Amino acid sequence: MHDHLRRSLPALTALGLTAAAAAIAAPAAHADPDCGRAPVQYSVDGGAHWTAGATMPAESATVQVRLAGEPAAGCDYHLSLGSYATQGPTWATSGRQVFLGWATTTLTRAHYRDTLDVTGHLPRCYGELALYAVGEKYDGADSDHPLPHYPDEPFSGLMIASWNGGTACAPTPTPTPTDTLTPTAAPTTTPTAAPVTAAPVPTATPSSAPAAPPSSSSSPSSRASASAAPALAATGADDGLLAAAAVGALALVAAGGAALRAGRRR
Repeated sequence: MHDHLRRSLPALTALGLTAAAAAIAAPAAHADPDCGRAPVQYSVDGGAHWTAGATMPAESATVQVRLAGEPAAGCDYHLSLGSYATQGPTWATSGRQVFLGWATTTLTRAHYRDTLDVTGHLPRCYGELALYAVGEKYDGADSDHPLPHYPDEPFSGLMIASWNGGTACAPTPTPTPTDTLTPTAAPTTTPTAAPVTAAPVPTATPSSAPAAPPSSSSSPSSRASASAAPALAATGADDGLLAAAAVGALALVAAGGAALRAGRRR
């Protein structure tokens, strides 16, 4: 019997060591912390006021987030802020939504506070902001990341807070055709010909040569011949020369008459 126990002792020792090791390792297998849902607070006014309310008090391009209380060590909390354009100012009237942009962060016990910034992605008219506890982008890219659409939302059970509101977009004015102005042609100025100035016609200076006085004994026939002499038409010659020629002709006629009378007296 003692031999039997002596032979069984090593086996029992090994079994005991194995059981002890299992007992020591068993608590370590359940040492992972139970993170659960992130105990999150947020602020839309730069940290002046913090809340955990499900409805954001105002639209804001920057939302500060922080872990409230004492988060468990080793836990990661993913947070995201999505911005959407909607067709109405409430969730029930939001209609078809359009993804505009998002921001995401991961909070831990060491990094317990951060800012989500969607500056440049805010809706111009009606819109929605969604703060949710997951690091996924719901932009409608595939069936696993659908857009929000009333009454279904992709972050069901993950929503921390949301905002719906805005105003209707102003209607786009219909462009009207502008009047086409026909350019008026500039009047063409016809150059005026310079007036032609006639060259001055030189005026003839009367000859200063004295005319021979008519003889008192001239006969009526010689006076008739002198008076009957036709006037010379102006031909463009010098008037002074014509006058001198006329005087000379009269002098010849007078001299001829005087010679004729003297011959008859003889």
